[in-house]
Amino acid sequence: MEGTMQTVTKVTRQRRKGRYNVYLDDEYAFAVDEKILISYNLFKGTTLDETAIDEIKTAEFSQKAYTKALLYATSQMRTSQQVSRKLKDQGYDWVIIKDVVQRLQNDHVLDDETYAETYVDQAKSAGKLGPRGVKFKLQQAGIDQFVIEDALVAYTIDDQIDALAERVGSLLEKNARHSKFLAEQKTQQKLLQQGFDQHLIQQAISEYRENEAFDTDQEWENLDRDATIAADRYASFTGWEFKTKVKAAMYRKGYNLNLVDQWLKQRD
Repeated sequence: MEGTMQTVTKVTRQRRKGRYNVYLDDEYAFAVDEKILISYNLFKGTTLDETAIDEIKTAEFSQKAYTKALLYATSQMRTSQQVSRKLKDQGYDWVIIKDVVQRLQNDHVLDDETYAETYVDQAKSAGKLGPRGVKFKLQQAGIDQFVIEDALVAYTIDDQIDALAERVGSLLEKNARHSKFLAEQKTQQKLLQQGFDQHLIQQAISEYRENEAFDTDQEWENLDRDATIAADRYASFTGWEFKTKVKAAMYRKGYNLNLVDQWLKQRD
């Protein structure tokens, strides 16, 4: 009957830490977290109406969401939006999600500014992402645009130069089977995709070439391999047409045409 009062007659502890079973009028009614137990004074003798019981059940549901979110947020650094998405995926409605996220922010478990600053520092140390790459990752994590911009102030041009100095050499070596031109293009493309500044990339490549002797033997070996493949492909052609097609193929791969002419003369 509506308005009927029920009395807490027994409270028992569950095996799970911090969980309790509540009995009303000698019958099991519901289980609650310890915080809900204390907050609503759910001890023997307390009387509850239906409105209070519904409120307790809602608070318990919210506390479950909070506990799950807390575990997720403390396993590693998370953003407010990441936690919101997690709770949404688990079926919680927006009212509860908003309340849980606010509680976590108040408890300093969630702090998007600290997350952004830490992410920028880690990205600088790792040297794998440039500022634009970091910005994209933070946007994906749901960080506010103004917070991102403030955090990125710490990622200076000098930081980029240092990171590129570390990366350029290994990427050029990784692409050493290509022509010098194409190896540099692929290196630049990779670094652009990772969010580094184009001008600084080109500068880093130029400085690397100035300080490291270019391996002309490797370039000739690459040309010989690729030109031989092209020659086989166009074997049905002869004379000027054959040479033109081979040269065009080698040009697309970034080889110096004077070097290609030299190869063709040797082949003849």
